[in-house]
Amino acid sequence: MTEMAHVPESDDFYDAFVAPMESGMLRAVWRIVRNPNLVQDTVQDALAAIWRCREKIRLHPNPPALMLKITTDVSYDALRRSLRLQQLEQPAEEGEAAAPFHAPPAPQIETDQIEEGIRAAIARLPRKQAMAVLMHLVHEQPYPSVARALGCSEPTARIHVMRGRARLRRLLFHLGVAFHGRKGEKQ
Repeated sequence: MTEMAHVPESDDFYDAFVAPMESGMLRAVWRIVRNPNLVQDTVQDALAAIWRCREKIRLHPNPPALMLKITTDVSYDALRRSLRLQQLEQPAEEGEAAAPFHAPPAPQIETDQIEEGIRAAIARLPRKQAMAVLMHLVHEQPYPSVARALGCSEPTARIHVMRGRARLRRLLFHLGVAFHGRKGEKQ
């Protein structure tokens, strides 16, 4: 087959699977990385990863959940890379001058520190726990969707969420952040 023979199939995949999910993917990436400079690159990386897995996505029982999982995985990796780069870019010596910095108002600094602490805590969770917590609590996916995306049973997905929450509570305790999940949800 020639390359042109794949074009209609490619267009069909984009129209049927990717186009309806683009805004949701953008929101998912933003919720994780929270860095405007990183969002577009991360979305492009997620689209590339989805494209590489398009045959698996076509056959999956819940393609949107799998695409969200792939997007979340890519976002999670981008967040880790960003945190590592921030650590590497810190001035090596005390005498080294840092770039000029305008301090945001005090409440904004506190909010930013809490958000950064939460993202760093999620990045420290084991991958399946982090994915389950992000999909269920942040993206509000039901447990059956989380289970299908993680390739496990629903009770196992619930356990991943439960353990991820417990670990987040311990990790976030030092920030004075109470982590309880969504309002009105049973623990």
